[in-house]
Amino acid sequence: MYCRKLNNGKWSCTTDATPNPLTGQRRQVTRRGDTKKEALQRAQVAAEELSKQRQPQKRIVQEVYDDWLNIYRETVKASSVKARMVAMRPFIEKHGNHLISKLQINDIQKFLVERRDTDISKHHIASTRTALNLMFEFACKNDYVEKNIVKDTVIPKANKKSQQLVNSKKKYLEKDEIQRFLSGVKSSGRRNAYPLALTMLSTGLRVGEALSLTWDDIDLEKHRLVVNKTLFEKDSDEGGFELVPPKTEDSNRTVSFNKDLAEELKKMKVQYNKEKLIGLRDPKSVWCNLVFTGRRQQPVRAVTIGNVFNKIYKAYGINDVSGTHILRHTHITMLVEAGVDLPVIMERVGHSNINITLDIYTHVTKKMQKQSDDKINEYFRQFI
Repeated sequence: MYCRKLNNGKWSCTTDATPNPLTGQRRQVTRRGDTKKEALQRAQVAAEELSKQRQPQKRIVQEVYDDWLNIYRETVKASSVKARMVAMRPFIEKHGNHLISKLQINDIQKFLVERRDTDISKHHIASTRTALNLMFEFACKNDYVEKNIVKDTVIPKANKKSQQLVNSKKKYLEKDEIQRFLSGVKSSGRRNAYPLALTMLSTGLRVGEALSLTWDDIDLEKHRLVVNKTLFEKDSDEGGFELVPPKTEDSNRTVSFNKDLAEELKKMKVQYNKEKLIGLRDPKSVWCNLVFTGRRQQPVRAVTIGNVFNKIYKAYGINDVSGTHILRHTHITMLVEAGVDLPVIMERVGHSNINITLDIYTHVTKKMQKQSDDKINEYFRQFI
């Protein structure tokens, strides 16, 4: 205990509370008063209150992560749980056996920088920090840590290499690339590959939304389809597929499609009816009415479709693109070039966040502006 008289005539007293039960570090409390007795009494009361506070429990990161994940999976879609698990895996591998209460802000910040240096995208780093924040918030509420230290960390800026990688990736296919891609898909001989590609390009559906379509969702006469679910692939230990609600509430929508897609889907409907007639489509199966299926009339894995498309991109000289999502971005590009307003585009593709659509919208309009400038400059050359 230590007391001293201040220059203003008041007193300051410092006394010990109980040590930190996890770290063993000394904890002191200082209070002031008009008299030495008053300052001492205030310091002793504050020290007693601090000593009585609930203290963090000794839990390792893996235990806290498991507890948090079990509760988290009851509040969100399975796809969200899977995304959080992927984001957290490197952190658990590194810190899973450490006491969560002994982790410092610097440990979290260092981990985020290390992840950045593996050349992953800034979006992925942000997703990792979000998952960490959720777990530490849970830990704080359950007295496993004294505070949520993740809140005091920052997302490190992308390094030059990863940023160059992001910038080098195309946001959409050019017109000649669309033609080459569709030609390649059509001649690939892969079951349903061409109509699936045409569906995504014509409607802007996410691959999971397209793969979840049933014939009940499609009106071939009115040329429109309903998006009200998405196909989710379960973890390998669970196996199989599941139809779950779409990504966001705004993803529930009705989308019109063109005559060319209608004709292609009509051909598929004829084949579907034949398969039902000869017993290939099991009426008791939940997948009976799926539009896009594998050869065994089961759902198709999105990664399988992505691999098929990647081989076609490579074979037909379409560089710096991969996966299926670029077809959705290409559809948005078509809408922008057709002069469709931004709110209408958002509604059609089911975007709830304007920034996602705006990023593509801005990119395309800048390109259109340059083309317009080139035409104007070329026109005025005749007068010079």
